[in-house]
Amino acid sequence: MKQLYYAIQTILHGRGSNVTKVISLSLGLTIGILLFSQIAFELSYEKCYPDAERLALARELFIDSKSGKIVGDDGDNYDYTLFAPTAAALAENLPEQIESATCIYPDNAWNLYKEDELLDNVKYLLADTCFFQTLGIPMLKGNVKDMAVPGSGYVSEGFARKCFGDEDPIGKTLTLDKQREVTIRGVYKEIPKNTVFYCDLVISIHNKDGYIAGYGWKGNDVFLSLLRLRHASDIEIVNKRIQSVIEKYTSTSFYNFICEYSAIPLVNYHLESPDTVKRLVIYGFLGFAIFFVAIMNYMLIAIAAMSRRAKMVGVHKCSGASTGNVFGMFMMETGIIVLLSVVISLFIIINAQELIEDLLSVTLPALFTWETLWVPALTILVLFVLAGVLPGRLFARIPVTQVFRRYTNAKKGWKRSLLFVQFIGVSFVLGLLLVTLLQYNHLMNRDMGIKVPGLVAANVSLQPEEAENIADNIRRQPMVESVARSTCNVIGEYWTRPLVSNSGERIGNLNWNSCTSDYTDVMGIKIIEGSSMKNPGDLLVNEEVVRLMKWSDGAVGKKLNNFSEAGTIVGVFRDVRNFTFLREQSPIALLCVKDATNTFNVRLKQPYVENKKKLDDFVAMTYPNVSLRFELISDMLDMVYKDVYRFRNSVWITSGFILLIVIMGVIGYVNDETQRRSKEIAIRKVNGAEAVGILRLLTRDILNVSIPSVCIGTLIAYSTGRVWLEQFPEQINLNVLYFIGVALCVMSLVVACVVIRSWHIANENPVKSIKSE
Repeated sequence: MKQLYYAIQTILHGRGSNVTKVISLSLGLTIGILLFSQIAFELSYEKCYPDAERLALARELFIDSKSGKIVGDDGDNYDYTLFAPTAAALAENLPEQIESATCIYPDNAWNLYKEDELLDNVKYLLADTCFFQTLGIPMLKGNVKDMAVPGSGYVSEGFARKCFGDEDPIGKTLTLDKQREVTIRGVYKEIPKNTVFYCDLVISIHNKDGYIAGYGWKGNDVFLSLLRLRHASDIEIVNKRIQSVIEKYTSTSFYNFICEYSAIPLVNYHLESPDTVKRLVIYGFLGFAIFFVAIMNYMLIAIAAMSRRAKMVGVHKCSGASTGNVFGMFMMETGIIVLLSVVISLFIIINAQELIEDLLSVTLPALFTWETLWVPALTILVLFVLAGVLPGRLFARIPVTQVFRRYTNAKKGWKRSLLFVQFIGVSFVLGLLLVTLLQYNHLMNRDMGIKVPGLVAANVSLQPEEAENIADNIRRQPMVESVARSTCNVIGEYWTRPLVSNSGERIGNLNWNSCTSDYTDVMGIKIIEGSSMKNPGDLLVNEEVVRLMKWSDGAVGKKLNNFSEAGTIVGVFRDVRNFTFLREQSPIALLCVKDATNTFNVRLKQPYVENKKKLDDFVAMTYPNVSLRFELISDMLDMVYKDVYRFRNSVWITSGFILLIVIMGVIGYVNDETQRRSKEIAIRKVNGAEAVGILRLLTRDILNVSIPSVCIGTLIAYSTGRVWLEQFPEQINLNVLYFIGVALCVMSLVVACVVIRSWHIANENPVKSIKSE
C-alpha cells in the first residue's frame, strides 16, 4: 500500500509531465486498439459458422489457350460468380464429398419497402432452399422448407425487432421495388458481420421459371456457389473432379479461352485478395507506428525526469526501500497512468463512434465482441509492460548515494534513441498521408468520360410503354434539362460478351449497354469520330474497342463480331470509366434501341441538390406505386471510392495523433536539455555567446538525431506508398521531391519547436542560472 501511496503522490507532484504522458498514451492506445482490432476482425472473416473449415466457394479461371495469359472477368485472376445451376450440379455429382450446396445471388438490385416506407441500409441475399443448411445458420422460428415457395423471405432476429418491433414477423410482407412481394416465413439467428454473407433478410431465389435472374447454363454467370464439404480434406477431391462435372453441362472453352474451375476454402476467401492483404499490412504498420511512438514518448519523458527524481529515489533507499520496491513503485505509477489513458481512450472511442464506424466500415459491437476482446486487452498489457519495465529498471538502479550529491547522468543516449524512433514514425506516417491524399485527389478529379455534375440516375424494371410515359413526364418538369433511358447504370458493369477479333480470337470482355438515341447527349459523352446514334441498331464504340480491334483506318461503317443484333458502327466516343479508376479501362459498346426500361438518366438544372429533391418529390407524388429513387452520379462515385476515402482519413487521423505525440516529446526533450544545460548556457553567455548561437547549439544537437531518422522514415513511407498504389490501374507519379518536401517539413517543425521552447533560456539573464546552481 505504501508503494501505491508514493506512486499517487509522485503523479500529483508531477502533474505537467504526467498530463503529457496520459495524452500521448491515450492517443496511441486509441488508434492502436482500433487498427489492431480491425486487423483481428478481418482475419476472422468466415470463421463464424459451425465447422467453417468445411465451407468452400467455387470459382473459375480464364486462360488464353495460346499465350497462357490469365484473365478474370472481375479484373482479378479468379471470377467467383458462376452460372445458377453450378451449386446444385456439384452437389448432385459429388455426393460423397459435398454434404450440401447453395446458390446465392448477392446483388441488392432492388429497393426494399415496408408498405410505402423505404428501408435504407438493409442488406439482403437471394438464395435457394439449402442456404441455411449449408452455412449452418439456426432457424429460430418458421419452417426452412418454405424457402422453396417463390416470394418467401426470412429475417434475422435483429432486423425483425428493428422492422416489426414486438409483433410476430411471420406472415408480414415487404416488397422489392413496390412490385415483387416478399412474405416473411421465418426468423433466423443473427449472422456475425465478419462474413461476406452477412444479411438482414434472405429471399427465396426460386420463381416459376427456375431462379430469379438465372438463365440456366446459357448465361448470366452472376451467382455464388457455396459448398459444405463432408470433410475439410475433401476439397482436394472436389478440385480434381469439378472440371469434369461442369463439362457435363456446358462447354468450358470458347474462342481462344479455356475456363478452369476450382474451389477455395471459404475462410481463405477474404484474404485471397492481394489488396486486402496490403491494406491490413499497412494498417499494422500504422497501428505499430503510433503505438510504439506513444510508448517511446512515455519513456522519453520518464527518463528525462531522472535528474529531478534521483534524490527522491535515494531517500527511499535510505529509508529501507530495495531495488525491487523502487521498481514496483514505478510500475504502479505506470499502471495508474495507463489506466487513466485507457479511460480516456474509451471515452474517445465511445464519443467518436459514428466517425470510427464510418472509417472502419464496421460497427463497434461487431468489432469488440467477446471473441476479440483479447486484442485490446493484449494491446493494453503490452503498453503497460513496455512503458513501465525499462524506465522502472533505470530508476531502480539509481544508487543510494544520489541523496548526497547531484545526479548528473543524463541518459542522453537513451533519449536520443527514443527521439530517433519517434522521428521515424512521424515521417513515415506523414509520407504515407501525402501518398493517400494525392491518389485520392487524382481519382476524384480525373475525367470520367461523362459530365458528372447534375447527372442523376434511378433503376426500376417497367413495361416499355409505362417507362416512356414516365420519361416524357419527367422531361417536362422545370428542374429537368433532359432525360434518356438505358439498360444499365453508367457506373458499374454492363451486359458482357466476348470481344472477338477479325481472326475469331477473344481479345477482351466487351461491356455493352442498350440505350435510347439521346443517351450520349444526356450523359455528356463526347463523340470523337462519326456521329451519335439515331436509329435502333446503331452502334457506338469507345476508343478502347478501336485499340483492341486495331482499326487504324477508323471504326465507322464496321461491325462487331459476335454481335448479330447490332447494326454498323456509326461513331466512336471517348473512353467512359464505367468501372471508375479502380479498374482498367474496359471496351464498351452502346447499342441504340427504341425501349430501354431499366435505368432513367436525368440531367438536372442548377442547383443540383435542390432540384434532385424536387424531382424526388414529383416522382413520389405522381407515381406512388413506382420505386424511382434518383441518386446523384457524384454520390455514386463517392461510394465507389469509399474505401480509398476511409483509408485516407485513417492515415490522416493517425498522422495528426502521431504528430501531436512527437511534438510533445520534442518539447519535453528540449525542456529537459535546457534545464540540464542551464549552467553551461549561462557560462557561454557570460563568455560572449549570443542568443542565436545558443539556439544554434540546441538545434544542431537535435538535428543530428532528426536528419537520419526522418530520411529513414520517408524512405519507408515511399516503399509502403508504392505497395499501396499497386491496387490502382491509374496511379499518381511518386515524385521523390514530394518526400523530400515531407522530410524538410518535419525537420522544420522540429526546429521550430526547439526554437520556441529554447527562446526564453537563450535570452535569460545568465546570472539567474548561475545563482540557482
